[in-house]
Amino acid sequence: MIKMKVSSIVAFILAFVLLISGIYGLNIGPVSLEGRQYEQAKQIGSYICLSCIGLTGSTVSHTLTEDTLNRLKKIDYPVKIWIFTSNDCPTCPDAKAIILNFTLENSNITYEEIRLETQGQFFDAYAVSELPTLIFFNKDGIVLRKDNFIHKVVGIDNLQKKVIEAIEMVS
Repeated sequence: MIKMKVSSIVAFILAFVLLISGIYGLNIGPVSLEGRQYEQAKQIGSYICLSCIGLTGSTVSHTLTEDTLNRLKKIDYPVKIWIFTSNDCPTCPDAKAIILNFTLENSNITYEEIRLETQGQFFDAYAVSELPTLIFFNKDGIVLRKDNFIHKVVGIDNLQKKVIEAIEMVS
């Protein structure tokens, strides 16, 4: 128990140091990044990978539950999902695989991957700062909102449950 708390604290401190170094620059000893590489490294360092600081589960099932499958059968309207990812995000492939299964089960659901490395402007436009993050759009391209804010599903924990609930709100 104590060992787990210590490792969580160490992981948090390490993630914080990496975050700060990404925000304030990456000139470390003889290694120096210049120009566009520097800006990309600075940008990537300012986003939080939730799994890197121990805030997500370690194993994720990609298989949709019976409840999710039954609820998906009732979705008869188009839903577009944007999944925000990064090359450095270890749980993003799991999130993407789960979303792919949603699209395979119901053709009304589509998704698009928004990558930090090539589409950073969307991260800024939708105020995405944690990975993975999902946002949902209706048939008219209107983003799903909750209490006047963009409704986001963040992280991998309980992703399947959160996604089906968001899809049902899009109608």
